[in-house]
Amino acid sequence: MSNCEECGTFLGSVQFHGGSVQRFCSTRCRVRAYRKRHQIPQVLKSLPRWVRAVGKRPIQCDGSPASSTDPDTWASYSEVMRSKAGDGYGIMLGDGLACWDFDHVDPADPPAQAVELLSEAIYAEVSTSGHGLHVFVRSSEPSFRRDGVEFYSHSRFIRMTGRRWPK
Repeated sequence: MSNCEECGTFLGSVQFHGGSVQRFCSTRCRVRAYRKRHQIPQVLKSLPRWVRAVGKRPIQCDGSPASSTDPDTWASYSEVMRSKAGDGYGIMLGDGLACWDFDHVDPADPPAQAVELLSEAIYAEVSTSGHGLHVFVRSSEPSFRRDGVEFYSHSRFIRMTGRRWPK
């Protein structure tokens, strides 16, 4: 006996071919749950620090280069999502927005430092490679790199995936 993971509606004990158990009462609830798992929080969406991307290179919504130090080349989240330029999107760090970048880690078995940061995180996601984590925090501490961990707090572009971590 189970309930819908999204709305709580009683599902009974429905099992599908292959032994999987029904998790949602409808397609609407399944889609809503998927979108929540893949949703960037409003606190980040509200920042006018968004750009499109080609690979790891930031570009403006019109396809021209964007600069991590020139706010005139940035846009709102909604403008960036409407644009078809490039092959992705990201955010510029600074003004108190910082990011811990953990490279070459398994998101299913994260380093202890990443787990500890979750209590102060604005948002955390799996990186583009699928073998790293980005943990966004509020900080103005100086940027640094050491032992596979990077911390960026200004003048830096981070490409985003929207693949929330932990799920």
